[in-house]
Parts: sequence; C-alpha cells; structure tokens
Amino acid sequence: MVDLDPIRRKVTGEAYTESLRKKEKTEQARGAGGQKGEAEAASPAGERVEVSDKALMLSRIQRALAEIADVRADLVTEIRARIERDEYHIQGEVIADKVIRDALKEMKSIRRG
Repeated sequence: MVDLDPIRRKVTGEAYTESLRKKEKTEQARGAGGQKGEAEAASPAGERVEVSDKALMLSRIQRALAEIADVRADLVTEIRARIERDEYHIQGEVIADKVIRDALKEMKSIRRG
C-alpha cells in the first residue's frame, strides 16, 4: 500500500519503492535499448505488477527530494551564534509584515489556480 504523508507530501511505502529500485537497476543493466512505455516490477509477494513511466519518475523525484536538506543548517548555526552574541536584531513589525505579505501572495495564487 502506498501512503501519502500529508505534511511533507512524500510518497512512502517501502515495499513499493523497493520494487521500483529493483526495476530501475534491471533497466540500467539492460541499457537504453528495450525500454517500453510501461515498466514491469516484481512485488514483494512475487506477483508481477506494471509500473508506469510516471510512477518511476515519481520515485526518482522522491529520492532527489529526500537528498535536499529541509533546513539550511549552516545559516541556522550562523544566526544562532549571532543571537547568542547579541548581534542579531530584527523588529517584530518587519517579521509580521513579511508573514502577511507571503500569506496574501499565497491566497492570490490559490484563487488563480
């Protein structure tokens, strides 16, 4: 079963992604020749399932996103050090203004979409 994490919007399900990885390795071993519109992969129970090119692409995107850091640790460390040295000051009004502007932009884009 494939679950959707509503917070991170990542596709999860180890058995499913593992079968995609096995299929991808098989395709790489075969080379570029012999590609079909639909890829076939063995499920954990030994049954054959067909996985579309879109599903394989989704799997590749998922792996690429997993490699991207959610937080810029270097920037967080730098700002934290500046706060501790009492060198980082920002006005609350500036933060509030930015939050409101971002929320308005997001609301406008949702209405258009």
